[in-house]
Amino acid sequence: MANIIVAPGGGSRSSSDNGGFLAAVVLLTLIAGAAGAGLAAFVYQYSEDEVRGRMRFQQTFAETLPFSTSARVQQLEPIVTNLAAPKDAWIRLQASVLLDKDAKVDIGIIRKKVEDDFLAYMRTVTLSHLEGGSGLQHLREDLTERARTRTKGQVQEVMLESVVIQ
Repeated sequence: MANIIVAPGGGSRSSSDNGGFLAAVVLLTLIAGAAGAGLAAFVYQYSEDEVRGRMRFQQTFAETLPFSTSARVQQLEPIVTNLAAPKDAWIRLQASVLLDKDAKVDIGIIRKKVEDDFLAYMRTVTLSHLEGGSGLQHLREDLTERARTRTKGQVQEVMLESVVIQ
């Protein structure tokens, strides 16, 4: 007869051990699925609230604009000229004007009038008037006032795009 050697602690694995392992895997899969679904619901709700908050902010921001939403922007040609003092200082000014949508006059005429007026004004400005943030703010306010006067109120605001002084 053949000698059969039996391993200590038993022979083959029982089917109850495989069933316990399978139950644990299924349970962990269900827990992971529930956690993923919960996280997805949280992220969806958070993003929805964030979008609604930003929409409310944009609506309140649009209500507080200093100009009407029916305005339109016209870019002016860059202005290059020398300053009043020092004589060797040059300035390049690029700006846009915010026109009222109800403007009845030809836009090309308005742009040329404003560009000519800005050129004449920039020749009277000194370098010390443009120094610092307050100097640029005063320049923008002065140009806005001149453009409004020149166009009889059809320009609402002047936006400085770039100012280069050399």
